[in-house]
Amino acid sequence: MASVAQNLPFREVISSVISSLGTGESIKIEGFGTFSLIEKPEREGRNPKTGELTIYKPTRRPKITFDKKFLERVYSSGTAPETSTETTSATAPVASPATTLAPAVTPAVTPVAAPTAPVLPPPIPAELLTPSQPPMLWQIKAPDNSFVEVPSNELPNWGVGANTPIYSAATGWKLAGQVPELVGIVK
Repeated sequence: MASVAQNLPFREVISSVISSLGTGESIKIEGFGTFSLIEKPEREGRNPKTGELTIYKPTRRPKITFDKKFLERVYSSGTAPETSTETTSATAPVASPATTLAPAVTPAVTPVAAPTAPVLPPPIPAELLTPSQPPMLWQIKAPDNSFVEVPSNELPNWGVGANTPIYSAATGWKLAGQVPELVGIVK
């Protein structure tokens, strides 16, 4: 177990953690947490790009388990999560006893702002809204050779397609596919 002098500069603390993990030891920083290594066995998995099966080699990864006192200080506002206190990070060599560091520097705890509701835009001004108008009426030739007046939205129900002749007083005779108001209604 390595011992570390109190009040080491941050770089020296990190160096001590790295060297302890490199020799297979865990290292505890009182009031902060314990750094250790976890062993990941050889396992089968899939390449995320190709989807093909592959065998992943056994690895060792560093892990930090935060000290209860540290978590109490972080969550002193009463918002402590109900989840695990452990996190795992990148690949490194080796495995596990336990070294203790005296508290070095107490990290400053920055308060986190409470989440806010999304800001909604103001209502759309009435002058920008188009009033709903009744659908335009069109004259089409019915199957019995009579002419029938049909609203725009009902033209497809009467079998009107883009090449069907239709009539209105505003447009005269046109093919339904040539009338801009009917784009998307008739096919």
